[in-house]
Amino acid sequence: MLTGAGLCALLVSLHQAGRRGLKYLTALLALPFIAYAVTTPAGSGVGERFLTVLTAVGAAVAAGTGLARSARDTALVNSAAEQAIADTLLEHAARGERARIARELHDVVAHHISMIAVQAETARLTTPGLPAVGAERFLAIGDTARTALTEMRRLLGVLREDAGGSAPDRRPQPGLEQLGELVDEARDASAAAVRLIVEGPVRPLDPGLELTAYRIVQEALTNTRRHAPGAAVDVELRYTRDALRLRVRDNGPSPHTAKGLDAGHGLVGMRERAAMVGGELRAGPARRGGFLIEATFPAPVREHAS
Repeated sequence: MLTGAGLCALLVSLHQAGRRGLKYLTALLALPFIAYAVTTPAGSGVGERFLTVLTAVGAAVAAGTGLARSARDTALVNSAAEQAIADTLLEHAARGERARIARELHDVVAHHISMIAVQAETARLTTPGLPAVGAERFLAIGDTARTALTEMRRLLGVLREDAGGSAPDRRPQPGLEQLGELVDEARDASAAAVRLIVEGPVRPLDPGLELTAYRIVQEALTNTRRHAPGAAVDVELRYTRDALRLRVRDNGPSPHTAKGLDAGHGLVGMRERAAMVGGELRAGPARRGGFLIEATFPAPVREHAS
């Protein structure tokens, strides 16, 4: 005869076995009570039959709740591990993109600093009748520019080493003038319609801003080929008096494209680049289908003194 204490001990044991994930042991312990309740002779007393059914139900509930708790705990652990991995991958992607941005901006800024040093030295040597104080000022400007260039290269030396053992590419960094070539390459690679639309009076902008806009278009075209192959793409540049507005829109399936961008880290780099030059970037499904990337960069028209 099963006592009350024995019944409680049985239920606790079944629950703990289920919670520890011991599925087979839990089923093995609970099955005899369920089988006994099902096979109890019809002539048994009401009290005995009720106790048998109660024991079987209690055993099943205890085992079931234990197994459910074990499954939930396992799911929580797996979810936390997946989230930690995703956060780590995202952080690595962001750091890698920042490193690439820093290297490219270094090339742009280094060019201008070098020009300052060269022009200061040229002015000091070629300006007729230059006072000694002026010559010293020009010499100080050149020395300061060269020192700044050396320090910047020293700070970014680690980033250069991370790029690999081969010699760095010393070609000029691309700008908006090279967008036509980029669009032609994308059209040839995807065999799809890729258009470049320019609105407003075209004017030269800051090299860092032009490089950023070029890289965003390049990444957007790459993502379209990867996640919406064959989709037509429109690349729009709009020059206003105070900003440059960029739009890249494809007519591919929006859910698939959005999922692909989130699964990868293309948008991370785009937002990092836009923020580096004071711009903003928005991305998401377009109203009429496809995927849309919009970026706005501050680029006020420079007033020239008459």
